[in-house]
Amino acid sequence: MKKRKYEAEQTKQTIVEGAKALFAAKGYAATSMMDICEATGCSKGSIYHHFQSKEDLFLYLAEQAFTNSWQTWHEQSGGDHSATEQLYAYADYFVDTLQKPLNKAGEEFMIRVGADSEAGRRFMEIIQNYMKGFEDLVQAGLDSGEWKGESVQELSFIILSYYSGLSDSYHLMDKAAMKELFRKATTLLLDGIRK
Repeated sequence: MKKRKYEAEQTKQTIVEGAKALFAAKGYAATSMMDICEATGCSKGSIYHHFQSKEDLFLYLAEQAFTNSWQTWHEQSGGDHSATEQLYAYADYFVDTLQKPLNKAGEEFMIRVGADSEAGRRFMEIIQNYMKGFEDLVQAGLDSGEWKGESVQELSFIILSYYSGLSDSYHLMDKAAMKELFRKATTLLLDGIRK
């Protein structure tokens, strides 16, 4: 029984890794279940045994990516650092994880399924859970009196949008230059929200 369970987990992992590579390379819409079968060597039946649909498979990947990303950040940022120090560290982490393979596919996924669909709502819930973690960092900055702001959600959204906009330049410079750009941008941002 244990061997069968292990083999099932291995098959699922093969499907997940193959699908992730395809979604990253081709996008969500251009990746078919047949493509995933060919890339993984798994039958459609095997894929549907683990995932109800292509949407379900993509949502699984998104949840893994966002949960793992936040857990990794949380482990790296631990300690008694001020919110300002943590924001600088988060900016470095953001640069370190810039080439997130599912970002563009996630945007396409939402356009394809629509925000009002069950899949769209599930995807937004994954994003909101990630945002909640970042909001805790921003709330710490507000609570400690380091930063000013009226709404933790609004300020969190502004900061993450700011970093996302900067990340569009990552093809134009190396990682060290990007980190320096993000550090300067963080200083500029903090000049606006520091008390």
